[in-house]
Amino acid sequence: KLGALWMCIVLNPHCKLEQKASWLKQLKKWNSVDVCPWEDGNHGNELPSLTNALPQGANANQENMRQYKSLEYQHLPAHKFLEEGESYLTLAVEVALIGLGQQRIMPDGLYAQEKVCRNEEQLISKLQEIELDDALVKIFRKQAVFLLEAGPYSGLGEVIHRESVPMHTFAKYLFTSLLPHDAELAYKSALRAMRLLVLESAAPSGDLSRPHHIASVVPNRYPRWFTLSHIESQQCELASTMLTAAKGDVRRLETVLESIQKNIHSSSHIFKLAQDAFKIATLMDSLPDITLLKVSLELGLQ
Repeated sequence: KLGALWMCIVLNPHCKLEQKASWLKQLKKWNSVDVCPWEDGNHGNELPSLTNALPQGANANQENMRQYKSLEYQHLPAHKFLEEGESYLTLAVEVALIGLGQQRIMPDGLYAQEKVCRNEEQLISKLQEIELDDALVKIFRKQAVFLLEAGPYSGLGEVIHRESVPMHTFAKYLFTSLLPHDAELAYKSALRAMRLLVLESAAPSGDLSRPHHIASVVPNRYPRWFTLSHIESQQCELASTMLTAAKGDVRRLETVLESIQKNIHSSSHIFKLAQDAFKIATLMDSLPDITLLKVSLELGLQ
């Protein structure tokens, strides 16, 4: 309970460090009592201000994403442990991963869409400054599994809204971070993130419950995604990163190839990936990777 409440308070971009310290003291006090404060009138006067510490309104998630860097977790006493295995640093990193992995609808307008990309990249840039130790790797694993198995709140869940903000940039960071420690989980996360549903131009309509019914195909109207070219570039970067890492692994190379053929719609990016695969396959310090050469050929033909 203490960890969950503290996480909620850390999410508030307007909460100052001294306020966080005060809340931490209060939460520890509540955690030590035998009954929930709501059940005991002696604690009732402390409760109303709790809601003031939490982010409010429909734009809270966007505000958290935009201003999370205000926490400046690199300046917190990283080795001051709250509970066993927890520190301000580990909690801050976990909150960042939760925020980056949440499913959210792409907003309207050029400025708002550019801000989504910029805020995500700024937060990932902050995270990249941190050297991952065993405690942080454990958090990365935990959050990756949670995001893959979670419901509609996760951008890496099995089912997402067609206009969800793509997870390519986040997934590339997650992939490179997890790869040395849990390759299977790294690939599973990255492959799930490869989809770009907004470019799926046709959808079946009609009664699909009847086997004899032939579904009519009607074109879907494309939303106005002004940052689509940037998003497709990030999708291509994610695919290239997986191709590079999978060199020498036939099974994984075939899986990545299938994902590229299914999810990437831009012919120029498919051509770039064919070139990347060829370069990776023919590095001077080793014999050519036959499987990667085949991948390069198939992508070139496509």
